[in-house]
Amino acid sequence: MYAAILLGLLLLACSSNEKNAAPPSPSAVQPETVAPSIRFVEVATTVGLSWRHENGRSDKRHFPETMGGGGAFLDYDSDGDLDVYAINGAFIDASPQAPRPVNALYRNDSGRFGLVDAGLGHPGLGMGLAAADYDADGDLDIYLTNFGANALYRNDGEYFSEIGESTGVADSRWGTSCAFADYDRDGDLDLYVANYVEYDPSEANADQLPYMAASQSYGDEIPPGYPHPDNFRGQADLLFRNDGDAGFSDVSQLSGVADEGGKGLGVVFADYDDDGWPDIYVANDAVRNFLYHNKQNGSFAEKAAIAGVAYGQDGQMEAGMGVDRGDYNGDGVFDLTVTNFQAEPNSLYRGEEGFFANATFAADIGLPSLPLLGFGTQFFDPDLDGDLDLFVANGHVLDNVLEIDQSTNYGQRNLLFRNDGGPRPEQVRFTDISALAGPGLQLARVSRGSATGDYDNDGDPDLLVFNSGQPLSLLRNDRADDHHWITIQLNGADRNPHGIGARLTATSGPVVQMRELRGSRSYLSQSQLRICLGLGSQPRLDSIEVRWPTGRIERFGPFAANQTIRLNESHGINAGTSPP
Repeated sequence: MYAAILLGLLLLACSSNEKNAAPPSPSAVQPETVAPSIRFVEVATTVGLSWRHENGRSDKRHFPETMGGGGAFLDYDSDGDLDVYAINGAFIDASPQAPRPVNALYRNDSGRFGLVDAGLGHPGLGMGLAAADYDADGDLDIYLTNFGANALYRNDGEYFSEIGESTGVADSRWGTSCAFADYDRDGDLDLYVANYVEYDPSEANADQLPYMAASQSYGDEIPPGYPHPDNFRGQADLLFRNDGDAGFSDVSQLSGVADEGGKGLGVVFADYDDDGWPDIYVANDAVRNFLYHNKQNGSFAEKAAIAGVAYGQDGQMEAGMGVDRGDYNGDGVFDLTVTNFQAEPNSLYRGEEGFFANATFAADIGLPSLPLLGFGTQFFDPDLDGDLDLFVANGHVLDNVLEIDQSTNYGQRNLLFRNDGGPRPEQVRFTDISALAGPGLQLARVSRGSATGDYDNDGDPDLLVFNSGQPLSLLRNDRADDHHWITIQLNGADRNPHGIGARLTATSGPVVQMRELRGSRSYLSQSQLRICLGLGSQPRLDSIEVRWPTGRIERFGPFAANQTIRLNESHGINAGTSPP
């Protein structure tokens, strides 16, 4: 019966979208019939990353066992290369005396990793994180979300100090994804925390709706499984305003983001309407998603339904997990992607000047994603050809899903969609090249968080994937092309040293690319705080315009290809100021 339902969803989604889609053009870029130049290889254990996640799986099947974990690519010691932080789970019913799994920090030394003790071995049931220099002292600090009290780790050099309670951010709700940004444009970094649901472990064996009902299975009886999120009330998200030496203030109610109707899992800051102020998008699980428009007065207005990004293509609520923003079709307007549950296509929303059009099936990412359950996701350019491709980390939440649905599996392969362009922005198409993109994309694992970053400093972005109850994956990018690149590091003014939230417009020959610097995106994860920019066959970057979070607009360049450059605010050519 479930197979019939899935087939019906496929036909319905295709028919309802294709009648609105533009007809194929003879001039459209055709997918390659040969193997692509993108090739990813699993190298985690080879380079010293022997870490394994503990999901705390038990016979009681506690809901949090299904959701973790995340982690980060980050340069915690400011030596120029990317280190790795991995977030662990825990056994909910373990006795206080039992050994507890802890988080792990690995330092990168010329492409090899070693485990270091820097005070980050948090023993709680960890979920996600955001990394930024919130106190502007020159190094990255880490905010950690948990099923339980969250933590803020201040970077004191070689060691971190936990100061969550003293700074007012040690909230004890079920925190998931989080992100730093200067939402009020006062010069320092504020913090948004997505919260999930109210879950009481003492009620683990209560009469609860399972994840997949009897009508979705092959039999009348459902084997023991994890509960559906519909069983639990949502928890309101949090917005903390950075008050400098005084710590943070909870302005969730004042700002209008304290909506208990959400069940937040993914969050990303991005200025979707190009007014110079950061907005917030939240992917919610089994309820409508949120788009908080920044009203420029310290408050937000929720506009997801008006903008076209609250629901799926046919107006249904979906199980949103991970999220990212990027200009995949090169029209100068940011687009949005959201990963969803099995039999719900991952969403692709094409930006259109303050509104969005659903391009899921028109851009060819809908059908390949239907049989899989997506979590982490990111727009990035692994082949350095100048346009954004799309990665999705997949893995089911039910360890015994084969007893319910034989069309899928607990461990699943991840997806890589190559951007094949198109004659017009609305006709850009993707091709699923997962089966051709190297042995690292052939792995079937229970993937959750994912991050991108150039850990080996060879100019192209690599992939870091965190797997539930399994070893993490480091997928090295071994592309087979001669494309050029530029890696961009920003040095912002005021109290935002990495320039988080800066918008970059880069020109190389006829190619114009727009990027925005943000590390927190995907699902429970943090990517590098620098931008890998592909130049294709162009031998140089002609110019780059930066709209800094302060509103200052500057131009830099030209720059020869194949190098890392640092752009310092107030050192470029003045090109104006965005509205305050």
